[in-house]
Amino acid sequence: MKKLCVVLIMGVLIFSLTGCSTAAQEAPAEVQTEVPAVPVTVLELVKGDEVIYFTMDQLKSLPAVEGLAGIMSSTGKITAPALHKGVLVSTLLAEVGGMTDAHSVEVVASDGYSITYSPNQISNGEYITYDVSSGDEMETIGSLQTIIAYEREGKPLSPEMEGELRLVVIGESPLQVVDGHWSVKFVNKIVLKEAVEDWVVNFKGAIEEPMDRATFESGAADGCHLRAWTDADGHVWEGIPLYYLIGRVDDEIKHGDDAFRDDLAKNGYTIDLISADGYTVTLDSYTVMRNDDIIVAYLVDGEPLVEDNFPLRLVGPELSKKQMVGGITSVVINFESAPAAAEPTTQAAGEAPAIIGPADATLTLKGLVEAEKVFTMDDLLKLAVVNTSVEHPKKGTMDVTGVKVAEILSLVNLKADAKTATFIAGDGWSVDVPLADLQACENCLVGWDEEMLRTYMPGFDSNFWAKDLVSIEFK
Repeated sequence: MKKLCVVLIMGVLIFSLTGCSTAAQEAPAEVQTEVPAVPVTVLELVKGDEVIYFTMDQLKSLPAVEGLAGIMSSTGKITAPALHKGVLVSTLLAEVGGMTDAHSVEVVASDGYSITYSPNQISNGEYITYDVSSGDEMETIGSLQTIIAYEREGKPLSPEMEGELRLVVIGESPLQVVDGHWSVKFVNKIVLKEAVEDWVVNFKGAIEEPMDRATFESGAADGCHLRAWTDADGHVWEGIPLYYLIGRVDDEIKHGDDAFRDDLAKNGYTIDLISADGYTVTLDSYTVMRNDDIIVAYLVDGEPLVEDNFPLRLVGPELSKKQMVGGITSVVINFESAPAAAEPTTQAAGEAPAIIGPADATLTLKGLVEAEKVFTMDDLLKLAVVNTSVEHPKKGTMDVTGVKVAEILSLVNLKADAKTATFIAGDGWSVDVPLADLQACENCLVGWDEEMLRTYMPGFDSNFWAKDLVSIEFK
């Protein structure tokens, strides 16, 4: 009987313990916890391998300054000064050791735009100022300071319209503004780097306008007029197509789609690009007109030009090496010296052409031919020289001089398996043309100007219009 009681008691205990265990394993009620917000970086400060990140709160914790900032755009439009608040760029630079005369400051925007400031601008506020009512250059009133602004008229900047941060130049007077390219929207990075040398190149046409480094750099920004070209050695040249720069001085309109005067270019004028040592390259307006491949470069492989190329060099796939003048100090439009347009004529063999090419020019026909043949300039002039007009795919109508390709082909015996003609330039550039298409082109010419042999290829894309032609190889 006692054993039975013990068993019953043990059973009750086991049951009770089992019930407690079950209750203890029930899932607790879910507790809602807030994930702390991660501070958002709004600005990077870079010096070599050192990078400092700032949130908006960290920027606002730094000593603040206030002042009036306004701008005059490249078209002359003035935005009146307004009260801006922010942090001096010099205060930020102190976080990485400060700025010296051996430094420059590159300010970068999230849209890819960037511009470089000198020590005198950042430390001493050396900017040109303009009268807010007339736009005329004026003597600066008081002192100027360069800041990263986060407020205007007591309110945060619009993230959609200009970004949370904007670089502005502030002053004490509501009567003055600075050039618009010194006011950078959507700023997200400041880079302290080696000093960049300032420069000024004079552009002269219907008006005269000196262009400084900052103005050029602003126009060459990504998304503006930037154009790049990679040369045969793999170097990347960056700058602005020449015709944009010509458009600033060919009349009073400096900016916009109508700045470059097509009507003046079609009437004809010449452009002199003059280097520091006096070397001059002259181009005609037909060649330059709306041509994105004739570039005035200020960078090579991402770095400013140096030595004989400083500050600007003319480059591009359509130019010969002789035409790629460096060290450009002035660019001049010669309206009065434009050659009169000649009436297109076709002349008999041996008659004097409208243009006589360079005396040392030669053209070699080689490859799949029975015998290689070399034409001198005298040889070409003895053929049926044509003075005519052709339509360039980009430049429009051009008056040219040359010999029909069909006549030149008739003077060599092509082998039966020849399928391609390769135009080869003096700098090694080449382009392949289907031989059948070339033979079918009645108006294609091997032509010339005063400097070089060329191909004039109406009906073909512009890359088939070869410059400085030295040979045609049949394959």
